[in-house]
Amino acid sequence: MPPPDNADPGKPHPDQTDPDETDTISAFAAESADEGAVGFLRRNTLADLARRAGVSIKSVSRVLNEEPHVTAEMRRKVLLAAEELEYVPDGRARMLRTNRSGYIGLIVPDIRNGFFDKLISSIEKRLDNANQMMLLGISNELAEKEERYLRLFRQHRIDGLLVLPSGAAGLLDAARRVPMVVLERTTPALAAKVDHVLVNNRSAADALTSHLIEYHQLQQVCMIGGETSVSSVLDRQDGYRDAIRRTGHTEYSSIDNYSAGDAAEGAYDLFRRMTPPFGVFATGNRMFWGSMTAISRLGLRVPRDVRVAMFDGVGQVTATGLMPTQAVSPVDTMAARSLQLLTERGQQPDRPVRTVHLDCDIEYGVTCGCVDLQGAQAVFRR
Repeated sequence: MPPPDNADPGKPHPDQTDPDETDTISAFAAESADEGAVGFLRRNTLADLARRAGVSIKSVSRVLNEEPHVTAEMRRKVLLAAEELEYVPDGRARMLRTNRSGYIGLIVPDIRNGFFDKLISSIEKRLDNANQMMLLGISNELAEKEERYLRLFRQHRIDGLLVLPSGAAGLLDAARRVPMVVLERTTPALAAKVDHVLVNNRSAADALTSHLIEYHQLQQVCMIGGETSVSSVLDRQDGYRDAIRRTGHTEYSSIDNYSAGDAAEGAYDLFRRMTPPFGVFATGNRMFWGSMTAISRLGLRVPRDVRVAMFDGVGQVTATGLMPTQAVSPVDTMAARSLQLLTERGQQPDRPVRTVHLDCDIEYGVTCGCVDLQGAQAVFRR
């Protein structure tokens, strides 16, 4: 085909191949052949196993499916052949036969937060012990991304779904198709319609704020809060306000902060109007780090000038050795109860919806001044 009239004479036409490029490709192919490149290996089949074991395909199938009335010698031959050929069963065929994929879907909003990281690890460990696999989706708090994971997980025929919801419209429909448990937070569309494992965030936030006011005798306690669209964050903010109203104090707050950077700006604007010593209640990990950034910018020190309490300071905070005063969600219990509810829902699809409420552990540490910076382990209480 001749090149078009407006073609660049210095460049080959898209339908033509640059001779130099052809030579390079040919040379590479020849070099690969010289090095013994063989491409992808063909996947072994039941017929391959039968030939290696010297038995029929049906006998191989009976052994692999763990059917009864198979002789020990037959099982030995087939399993030895499978080991020698590094045979991997066809998961699609097993799924059609058992109507189970062995996959459990998990959707979380983030993995940068230590709480989510620990929750993922705890769930994965339990699934591994049960010979199940986890498919992980990270929604980034975006409903449309959560929706894409719901569709993807359905294509993989998951046996159950655990989700920390971001508000996808398809969540309730998904709950009608596959066992589902909602963790840590909820949405109006899912409340009382799907099994939940939730944390008593409001009472824990009340306890932390009250501790700053009553135990440390602080007249000013600020709240640095995350997005009020997240039910667990809203509960923590309500717990702060419960304590403020009960003790007759004034509310000082910066809320609807999405990132640590947002929290730092909001905290800086708030803290520069406070008179030390004052308290800070941070609703989460990123809110804590934003608060700490603002405290540093103002030349203040923890806990001399500012006493800080927070939620879920696992991961980054603990790694610094700065043991925070915090409410810690019972991650391992949450993982265990959610998988229990998921199993029970799969066994009894029509049973009444249940919501499990878990208490936080309260840990008093360095950031509020209850534990000396040089010393000791933080003190845990319920």
